[in-house]
Amino acid sequence: MDHVADREGSDDQTRHIAERLFEAFRTIAPLSRSPGLGPGPRRGEFQLMHCLSHEPDGSRVGDLAARLGVRPPTASQLLDTLVERGLVERYADTHDRRAIRVRLSPLGRAQTAQFREHALDEVEAVVEFLGQDDSRRLAELLTKASGFIAARHGYPGKFRGPHDVSMEDPNNKC
Repeated sequence: MDHVADREGSDDQTRHIAERLFEAFRTIAPLSRSPGLGPGPRRGEFQLMHCLSHEPDGSRVGDLAARLGVRPPTASQLLDTLVERGLVERYADTHDRRAIRVRLSPLGRAQTAQFREHALDEVEAVVEFLGQDDSRRLAELLTKASGFIAARHGYPGKFRGPHDVSMEDPNNKC
């Protein structure tokens, strides 16, 4: 009987912690959608541009879609919008003339760099607020949670686990 009561208390605590995390994530989520620079790319567009910013030779649409965890038609729709706005350019693959590659345009590179810099300024403010030790621990826990969520929902390609992403190499990502 006491075991049942202990489990119910534990379930209540788990629910309370989950609610606190949910509210914290809800508060932080807008930063990932729009890094505070006014009108710009939507969330999926920014993720695509961010991924391309780590591909100096561009990428094939199918490969880009796989890294983003979306279907190729979804990536193509996002790319169409970004091409129309002059942020991404399509070009023929020099090794396979049937393939089309995409890369950031100079304007796209500049906008991605501006968004990334602003987002990093925001996160650095959090690091200064929490201190380096708490921030390092938070990064480890969020990385671990992100890996769990990605694996639980079948998106292992969207996440590089805590042993794949070096804290010392912040550019080691897509």
